Amino acid sequence: MELSILVISHNSSQVLPECLERLQAHYPHAQRVVVDAASSDGSLELAQRWPGLQTLSVPNRGYAYAANRGLEVAVGDYVAIMNSDVYLEAGDLEALVAALTAHPKAVMAGPVLITPQGHPQSFGPLYAPHYFKLHKPRPVTWISGALIVLRRDRLPELGGMDERFFFYNEDMEWSIRARRKGFQVLLVPRKVLHLGGASTPNDPRFIAEGYRGGLLLSQTHYSWIHGLHRKAVLLEAQLRILLDPNPKRKAAYSLLLSRLRQQKGLPSSFLLEERSKIRP
Repeated sequence: MELSILVISHNSSQVLPECLERLQAHYPHAQRVVVDAASSDGSLELAQRWPGLQTLSVPNRGYAYAANRGLEVAVGDYVAIMNSDVYLEAGDLEALVAALTAHPKAVMAGPVLITPQGHPQSFGPLYAPHYFKLHKPRPVTWISGALIVLRRDRLPELGGMDERFFFYNEDMEWSIRARRKGFQVLLVPRKVLHLGGASTPNDPRFIAEGYRGGLLLSQTHYSWIHGLHRKAVLLEAQLRILLDPNPKRKAAYSLLLSRLRQQKGLPSSFLLEERSKIRP
């Protein structure tokens, strides 16, 4: 088995050294690639000094864009795509590969991501039942893009991540597309530490971008409910502007509401305006 590991990074110098240290310790023989999206904090230079590591410098056009550029240089039978704030232990990726090997219909697998406090990372109440009695790999609706292991031989049929998504929802779209093509998406009962947002800027545009991504997702895969979804987002934004005490969230919903009112279609990414400051 050959394994490629793609670490997607932007301005992550605070977390990247520990991430790479663990890769060196546990996966020294894997193809290890840091895909750096126009970092300005020395992350790329740090990675370039790491022994046995490849680096790939790409424009900051989003997580999906960076992941796809990494997939173009991956040579392993299995490819791990991961955030720079995921800290692997020995055996983590092997557990995901073993799950894919045991399930011929599966195209991708992800672990149970654990917060620094030791709790499963929350992806909302609709996702929580997936964790219930998870004793063996289970087909699920989607898995988090923080760590995905993929069968590379299925990539031509599946296609890469949708680059219309900048940040958030690209993992959900990829999983939905995989299932519609007849593949399984597996959640594996292997716990892996994810700091979660450690390198995400404190910027209202990220909140707005999450909603834009959700609307793009419904437009792409659930067109029958997209109009209602858009109205619900408009209503929520108005209520949040009135009632939410958090200034950052108020700013995010004001930006979202303004863009949605200005355009009948979906607005372009909120995060493309100042790429040098944005993590993909």
